Amino acid sequence: MKQEHTPEEVAASIKEIIKQKYKSLTAYAQEKNITPTQLYGVLNGKEYLSLFAAFRFNDDFDISIDYCTKGALPVLSPDHDYNVLLEAATEFYYSVRDEDKVRDEYERKYDAMTEEERSQYRRALDKLRLDKAKAGCALVDLLNVGWAEENPEEDIEKPLIPHNTMKLHEAIQEVIRHSGRPLTYSEIAQRINQQGLYSRKDGEPVPASQISARVKNYPALFSVNNEASPATVSLN
Repeated sequence: MKQEHTPEEVAASIKEIIKQKYKSLTAYAQEKNITPTQLYGVLNGKEYLSLFAAFRFNDDFDISIDYCTKGALPVLSPDHDYNVLLEAATEFYYSVRDEDKVRDEYERKYDAMTEEERSQYRRALDKLRLDKAKAGCALVDLLNVGWAEENPEEDIEKPLIPHNTMKLHEAIQEVIRHSGRPLTYSEIAQRINQQGLYSRKDGEPVPASQISARVKNYPALFSVNNEASPATVSLN
């Protein structure tokens, strides 16, 4: 997959943006008190722009400096296909919705399910998480490279949302499982926050009190040793 735009493509995109905002490159040059020859020399397409020129176009048109000097990141131009972006964003939205639907159903029916049924749900959730990560990565790649360029299906190179898609009880299970020993409510909260396993809607860190409340809601998953001081939580 293409990783960057060539100097020629960068120059062509900037010329097009200038023409959209001014009648011509000459009109832009005159307003900026430079000669058209100087402007064409900067936008010759033979090499990436200098940092000085990149700052000028960043100030005038809010074009990414990395795009000007390295060909990295997309630049908005008439060549970009907004329908392709919309399709990728829609696919990501539906993948998030589908995972949330199955996860909510799993939590709602958990106590009444057999272990085999729970395993089936976990396998289904694993697949939906992967589908969501693929859709998210495809969307990010499309934005990073350029909306109208091809984005072939590949193995995931960068998971988009690796941690904070977990429900809180899943994050609690994760940290206890990896600790190899029972943990206090404070220890669980600290590890979840440090590892970014769960995100509250208000953006605040998870407090120990919320861990305690969630553990009480899942007696089938957790055991609490209230004789310890402070109390500790282990997996059933």
